[in-house]
Amino acid sequence: LVLAVILFILVVMPMRRLLTFRPQAAICLLAITPAFALTLLQNKAVTHEWFKLPEQLSQYQYGVPSAFTLQPVPLPHNPLTPEQQLDYKAQSLMHGPGTDTPVRYVQRLLYRIRYYRFFFLPALYPAIFAFLFALRERRFLWVGWTLAIFALGTNFFPYLLVHYLAACTCLFVLVAVTGLEQLGRLTVCNARLGADAARILVFLCLAHFVFWYGLHLFENEPFSTEMTRYETWDAINHRDQQRRMGVNDQLAGVPGKQLVFVRYWPQHAFQDEWVWNAADIDGAQVVFARDLGSIENEKLIRYYPDRKVWLLEPDFRPPRLTSYR
Repeated sequence: LVLAVILFILVVMPMRRLLTFRPQAAICLLAITPAFALTLLQNKAVTHEWFKLPEQLSQYQYGVPSAFTLQPVPLPHNPLTPEQQLDYKAQSLMHGPGTDTPVRYVQRLLYRIRYYRFFFLPALYPAIFAFLFALRERRFLWVGWTLAIFALGTNFFPYLLVHYLAACTCLFVLVAVTGLEQLGRLTVCNARLGADAARILVFLCLAHFVFWYGLHLFENEPFSTEMTRYETWDAINHRDQQRRMGVNDQLAGVPGKQLVFVRYWPQHAFQDEWVWNAADIDGAQVVFARDLGSIENEKLIRYYPDRKVWLLEPDFRPPRLTSYR
């Protein structure tokens, strides 16, 4: 995105305005200063170093997140639980052996096109194609270059999740709206067929949204459960959050500090992680820890003698929270 800003200044902004751009640049730097400050404070709280990111510490200790594809797969320096081992193996497989090659880079880039479906309803695909005709204008050419730079840059990270692309959401919306505008200008034999086509696409988008959102309003009904299995990439995934909220509400109703051991069942999906803690773990009201067996658990219980101890089994439906002793 930094490259995109530089590209905007060089390509879109007229040269005569560059000379008067310093005040705006100062305002932009002032606006992003709090973000840098918060990042430094978070680094200090989690890793105890100003310039070491939590991701760097996690990569050293557990081997995840995986390194860039130009780097070798990192090796964990701490013992891994079965769930952590699965996570490490999954990210290592996505990284591939050794370092990247041009063929693997291109294959991964093409494979990841599907991830962008989260931001575009199927009815908008014709609008994306129509947007290509807007690239004749410099301002939209910048949009195309920005998305290309972002796609090429994120392709160096082996384990991509949809929310990694969230920074470009506003540009995805701009692409869709501009594409519909371009489509609306299409005429055939002096008939504005493009305008009718654009209206139909907008109607299909609304119908798509209303249909799936309506199913989620009745998601506890049997018919909704059967239908949501076929939901498209722009899915609403909040069931996991509701499960966590129920557990958090139970813990919030108990006075005093608490220690929660999380015990996974053998078939537990490693992506469904429940052990998350505040940066200041010792000062947190609730501390979550993985169940490593009675011997290891007793060590942590002795470390936190003033905490109420719980056992959480998230694979129960609903998750089960019981007293550890």
